[in-house]
Amino acid sequence: MSKRATLAQVAAYAGVSIATASRCFSNPELLKPETVTVVRQAASALHYKAPRILERDLSMARVAVFTQLFNHQGGTERLRGISNALRAWPHELILHDVTDSKSSVGYVKKLLATKRIEGLIFSGVPILDEVARNIQRFELPTVLIDIDDSGFSRVLTSEKKGCELAADYFNKSTATNVLFLGARPSAIEINPGLRLKSFRERLNPEKRSASIELLVYPHSLEAGVEIRKLLKSKKKIDAVFADSDMLAVAVYTAAQELGISIPKDLMLIGYGDCDSAGQLALSTVRTHLDASGRRAVEILRAHEHSNAPVREELKPELILRSTT
Repeated sequence: MSKRATLAQVAAYAGVSIATASRCFSNPELLKPETVTVVRQAASALHYKAPRILERDLSMARVAVFTQLFNHQGGTERLRGISNALRAWPHELILHDVTDSKSSVGYVKKLLATKRIEGLIFSGVPILDEVARNIQRFELPTVLIDIDDSGFSRVLTSEKKGCELAADYFNKSTATNVLFLGARPSAIEINPGLRLKSFRERLNPEKRSASIELLVYPHSLEAGVEIRKLLKSKKKIDAVFADSDMLAVAVYTAAQELGISIPKDLMLIGYGDCDSAGQLALSTVRTHLDASGRRAVEILRAHEHSNAPVREELKPELILRSTT
C-alpha cells in the first residue's frame, strides 16, 4: 500500500512553500485565486486529503460572543437565545468570558488578524474604542446587546423603563417601607447606578423618603447575611425591588427561613425574568433576555444584505406572579 501524500509533497508539486500550501486549506481567502487553484490541483493529483484540523469548512460560520459567563444578570438566558437562533445556520459558537474592560482587546485583534470569524456579538459588556476601531476597519458584522453605540447594530431593553414599571406598581400598592436591593457596581458595568436612580426617582415622594437601599455582591455569602439582617430589623420592610432575579431569589429564601409571608407581609419584584423567576413564580420585570439573543443573531445574518446599523428596542414588561 502506497503512503499518503504529505503537505510538503503537495507544496513541492505546486511549486509553493509549505506555509502557502497550508494556508490554501485553512485560509484560502488570504491567497490569490490562481495560487489556490494550483495547490488544490496538486492535492488532487497526489490524492492528498487535508487533516480536519487544517481544512476550513467555508460553509461553517464562526460567531464569537463576548459576555460575562458567570454574572447575575441573565447571561445564560441570552446565550440560550443566541444558540437557539444559530441552530438553523451551520456554525461554530465561540464564547469569550470578559473579566475586565480590556480583556477583549487582544482576543478581537487575534480573530480579525486570522480572518477566521464571520460575526461578533457583545452581550452586556462594554466595547472599548480600540476594539470598535479594529472591528470597523475590518468591516466585521457586529451586534451589541444592551450597549447603545450608534456605530453598530444593537438590541436594547430600557433599564430605566423597566425600573419605572416596578416603582409604578409599588406607588399604587399599600407598601410604605420599600427596599431597593442592588448589586455593587463592577469594573465592567455599562450603566452603574442606573436602576437604583430610575427606581427611586419614580417612587412617590413619601415612599421615596421612607425607602432603603442595600448594595451587595450577589455571589457572596455576605449578601444573604445582610438581607436577613435587614428583614429582621425594627424598620418593617414590606416591599422589595431587587435589581436581578438572583437577588430576588435570595430575598425569597431569606423570607421563608424567617417565617415572613410573601406577599402578605412582603411584596417582592425581581428584574430580568430569568428561569429561576418562572420556577419560583416570582414577580419580575421581563427584559426579554432570550429574545434579545435571538434577535441579535437575526440582525447579524441580515448584515449579508445591508451594512447599515440597526437599533432595535424591546419593551420591558412587568410580570406579576405570586410574590405581589
